[in-house]
Amino acid sequence: MEDLERIKDRLDNIRSVEPIVTSLRTIAMGGWQVALRRMRASSAYLSNLSEVLSVLIPQVSPDDLASANVVLRAMPQRPVMLVIASERGLCGSYNDVVTEGAARLISEQQVRSERVHVATVGARATTYFQARDWPLLLSHPLPITRVPSLSLVRRLATQLLEHLASGEIDGVYVIYSPYRTTTTAEPVARLWLPIEAASLPGGESPPWPPPIVETEPRLLFRRVIEDRMLVNLFQVVMEASASEQSARYRAMDNSSSNLQELIEELTQSYHTARQHAITMEMLDLMAGSGELRRGRDRER
Repeated sequence: MEDLERIKDRLDNIRSVEPIVTSLRTIAMGGWQVALRRMRASSAYLSNLSEVLSVLIPQVSPDDLASANVVLRAMPQRPVMLVIASERGLCGSYNDVVTEGAARLISEQQVRSERVHVATVGARATTYFQARDWPLLLSHPLPITRVPSLSLVRRLATQLLEHLASGEIDGVYVIYSPYRTTTTAEPVARLWLPIEAASLPGGESPPWPPPIVETEPRLLFRRVIEDRMLVNLFQVVMEASASEQSARYRAMDNSSSNLQELIEELTQSYHTARQHAITMEMLDLMAGSGELRRGRDRER
């Protein structure tokens, strides 16, 4: 009976955990879909900005391009490597893949640059680098219960641009895990600033009839470039969030499947133990009945 009670207690404990895992899986799926929608929306907006830039770039001077952080070829010597991980766990090996891969990419960049700064987004990235005594230029938390918002990315971009304007850094690389449906991809380092001229639209045939630009082209170009920088960073953060949420969904889905298998095994063990206990009780009753019968026979 002791084994029977132990199995039943364990089965009850696992059944109490199952709804929590199912809820976490549902929440991860919701965040995953939100991040994917924002990724697609930002891609569409970037395409629209590229169309506007293709009209404006021929109308601005090289000085205007330089003032907007546009260079012919980016070779930053004092870059900051911005590592995006998650704020919490329960997402499988996602954070390990991102942080360990980021450490390798930072080491490679140190060979090419005079000095490399490190910044983090997400508590798991911050904890990883602080535990290894890496000085952080800045660390930015992420929301725990929802996908990062555009306002959060705008605050992050403002901080990075302030460091860039001060001359402390001369470039920004974003390290994140590209989105893959079925696995966590190795992180990549993507140049955010300065903007390489080759990444801007150019060389296409001008539209006909030519669009009418009522605002001063230089001012409009500056505004469009600022929007493009912000949306580019937002798109990367959304892609990292989609990678995180998909990893969390897979982890919770695997946990849910494992719980189901464990419940089935324990249920079978419980029934087997219960049948065994009933059999033993019946044997005890039969043995007791036999003793009583033999006792009556001796009395006769």
